[in-house]
Amino acid sequence: MLKQLLPSLLLVVAVACVVWFERKKSEPIDSFRLKKVFGPFGIGALIASLILVWLIPGGFLLVGPSILVLSIISPAGREAWKEFRRPRVLVSIGLVLMVFLGGFVPPTAPNSPESWGPPLFSENPNAPLYPAGEQYTWLMLPQVGDTDLEIVQSLSLRLPYQFGPFGAESSAFILASLFDMEQGRLSQAVELLDQELTAFRLDADEMRLEPKLVEDTYRYFSTDASIDETVVVRLYDLKSLSIGTNDDGFKVGEVLCLATSSWGGTLDILVIVRPIGHPGLSNDRFSQDLAINWLLSGS
Repeated sequence: MLKQLLPSLLLVVAVACVVWFERKKSEPIDSFRLKKVFGPFGIGALIASLILVWLIPGGFLLVGPSILVLSIISPAGREAWKEFRRPRVLVSIGLVLMVFLGGFVPPTAPNSPESWGPPLFSENPNAPLYPAGEQYTWLMLPQVGDTDLEIVQSLSLRLPYQFGPFGAESSAFILASLFDMEQGRLSQAVELLDQELTAFRLDADEMRLEPKLVEDTYRYFSTDASIDETVVVRLYDLKSLSIGTNDDGFKVGEVLCLATSSWGGTLDILVIVRPIGHPGLSNDRFSQDLAINWLLSGS
């Protein structure tokens, strides 16, 4: 529980450090008041910010700039910035720094259904160092034929900018796409897929994910498993740029991603990689059984 609260506690530490520093400079100390540090509305805005990063989608990425803009466009706010500029700048820098440091706090262990057995890999050397995360990888071998194999990855990632679950999955997918963060974690799956396939060779550095036009959520329902949950999903064509002559790449499979989030700033992701020709691509595109097992292991 403390690990989940630590990133947000770092924000409180940033504010406390600035208050302590200003108090030490106050002459006399007995005359110290919080309003003298941040202005008449400054401390209220800080408290509101610390609460809103738990409640607003996007967390600090939305709350921080919004409050800053509101304080600048307000005449009273501009006057307060002139008078209390130094402590406000210090606390702003401190909050940004603590949000960054919070990204290094290790998340909880990834979801790991017992029926899948121990993972083939429990780490990924190609994964980015930031934000902190853990990744398990399984190779689900086919019973008949080569095309039935599946590579399954369960990830647990730290969301340093958001501590509440509201909209966390969508914001994480948007940021991952903007900063091309999927590639590092996908390389291990591509290398494993290359080892198992015989029809063609794959180069992890020459792969591209192309989003498919599907609904952003999918409902997983099973009366036998007693589950009825709608989760955020993304579906991608996995294309090789080194096969064929098409500049758009040659489709070699599909990648399904599911995401759930929890309080404290943790994102759980299930990634399923299936080669072209896998029967599930036509009759079970959202991998019902694997997804339900994964969701149940995290509940």
